[in-house]
Amino acid sequence: MKKLTLLFSLLIISMMVQAQTTFTACNSVTAPAVQSGMLYYPVGPNMWTGLPPMATTAAGLTNTEYLIIKKNVCARDASSNCDTTGNYLNLGPEAGYVIVGTDANGDFDPATMNRYGVSIQPGDTFGVVAVGYNLNQVKGLVNQILTGSILGTSPPSPCCAIFNLQSATLGFCDTLRGAGISSQNDVRGLSEVLTVFDAFASSELSVKSLLFYLSTVNSNTYSSLLNSAGCGNLTDNVLICYGIDADNVYWYKRGSAVSVETINPIAQLSIYPNPTSEDIYIRIESAQSQELTLNLYNGLGQRVYQSVLGNVQGTVTVQAPTSTLSAGIYMAEITNGKNSQTQKVIVR
Repeated sequence: MKKLTLLFSLLIISMMVQAQTTFTACNSVTAPAVQSGMLYYPVGPNMWTGLPPMATTAAGLTNTEYLIIKKNVCARDASSNCDTTGNYLNLGPEAGYVIVGTDANGDFDPATMNRYGVSIQPGDTFGVVAVGYNLNQVKGLVNQILTGSILGTSPPSPCCAIFNLQSATLGFCDTLRGAGISSQNDVRGLSEVLTVFDAFASSELSVKSLLFYLSTVNSNTYSSLLNSAGCGNLTDNVLICYGIDADNVYWYKRGSAVSVETINPIAQLSIYPNPTSEDIYIRIESAQSQELTLNLYNGLGQRVYQSVLGNVQGTVTVQAPTSTLSAGIYMAEITNGKNSQTQKVIVR
């Protein structure tokens, strides 16, 4: 695998304002940003993260997804030291933490996150950083690089040959194909975008090193060369539009690996309609008599509704006023005070 070094760092520094934390490429775009903070209760395995609270929504960028970083675990370089790529950006330490995964909407099971052999274990703290970009733009660029031909060459020379002109990126396309990306159809979201940049990098990716490589691709070294060769289209003089607020992180803590114990006497718990824009109905079948309470929690773990159901035995159906709630993902909990059973509720 061929890697980029810090060869272009001076050029990139000249393109960025030091000490900024929000980075954008392309005119009239706004980077999405999560709120800085932390969910006060542990998540996983039965209760996922829920949608992170947003401070800013993206503008001019069609896709918003989330990078998952593991707290106090730095991205490593080829020598297994903490990677220093992008240190000149003067970002906080969290920007150097290793990226362990991505998610399309921020609602995920932390146990599923694993990159570079780094995973989120019970007790670990992890955070999400919002990324705005245009997926179709990235797909189009990948398509031109992998399948296009350089203008004016006879016989046609593939666009991949451009990368062979730079010693740092020699064999980039072969590396990309080896990573499972052989056409634009293999780029389905932010996870595959990271795979593209893994092919550039000699280190594990962090937020700050990802920013460095994004800026490198957009620099004249590649953007002008690819564009003039007919191997990449420019928007506002760059190849890739994006927006990242690097220092705004919303944190979570992973709970016990042991699943939430279900209430044994409950034979069935069902919620309908789900998703809903109306009130929901919760059907409970309890084989034995027990005192039950219904709770609804929002994505911040705040209880937004509670109903003491009293002594329940047999089949009962209760109504919860979700029609008055804001759109989002909630958790419905049935508890007997000792054990609980939860189910996700989507309000539209």
